[in-house]
Amino acid sequence: MIEPIVWQIRLPRTAMALLCGGALAVAGYWMQLLFRNPLASPSILGVTNGASLGVSIATMGMGLWGMNIRPDATILAAALGALSILLLLFVVRWRVQSLTGLLIFGVMTGHLAGAVESIFQRYADRTSLSGLIFWSMGTFDHAEYVHLIYLSIALIISMIWIFAHSAQLDAWSLGDDTARSLGVSIQKVSGMLMIASGMLTAVVTALAGPIAFIGLASPHLTRLWWHKRGHRSFLFPVCITGMFIALLCDLVSRSFEIPLNAVTSIIGAPWVMFWILKNRNHVF
Repeated sequence: MIEPIVWQIRLPRTAMALLCGGALAVAGYWMQLLFRNPLASPSILGVTNGASLGVSIATMGMGLWGMNIRPDATILAAALGALSILLLLFVVRWRVQSLTGLLIFGVMTGHLAGAVESIFQRYADRTSLSGLIFWSMGTFDHAEYVHLIYLSIALIISMIWIFAHSAQLDAWSLGDDTARSLGVSIQKVSGMLMIASGMLTAVVTALAGPIAFIGLASPHLTRLWWHKRGHRSFLFPVCITGMFIALLCDLVSRSFEIPLNAVTSIIGAPWVMFWILKNRNHVF
């Protein structure tokens, strides 16, 4: 009796927590690298809001037909919503030269998607609304082995892609002028970081819901125990830190029956406050 529980519930959930934590951590690191802002996070470009909007539309549509939305339909709706926002941002990136402009556009896109989502929630029935609220709390409960395969493929491909361009990222971190003098394409590197981080955020949000703070806090926590600064050597420690945080938050969530996003916020928010106070003279 214990063996099916381990193989069908415990193991997939643990593996999902590890993979989602690692994916959000490296996505957060790439976002902070892209905008050169230590408070950037995977959700900053509105990809998470796009996923939430996709789930809201699908849930509302199913509710009008008198049907309950299936888990697979939720995942598909979230993925389509997130990828739609990512595609829009990719097009905008080639029209907007300023990364600050792209950041503002992404934030405004997220607010717009959130506003439309709230309208759908206003007219949703109680059953659909409760499903949306539960999904927004984030959870690793619905993990299946096929989902682990999807997430593993996205994480491996994105990390190999970025790992192969680590020399360009090292030059990028020195500033635009230095990077250009070394023959590095600013547009190419920024587009690469945006696509890789956005893809990971989209997949994680589709499979586990919007999960806060892991991507924001993991790079800073990694620097406390890993002192090498090259992107090639820093990538895997960041991933490991995110895995550990996600697994810890999941254990607390299961033990005390607290929503996952509440746990990540309780752990992550004090850390961000501490980091700001500690680095109050050069936060930005």
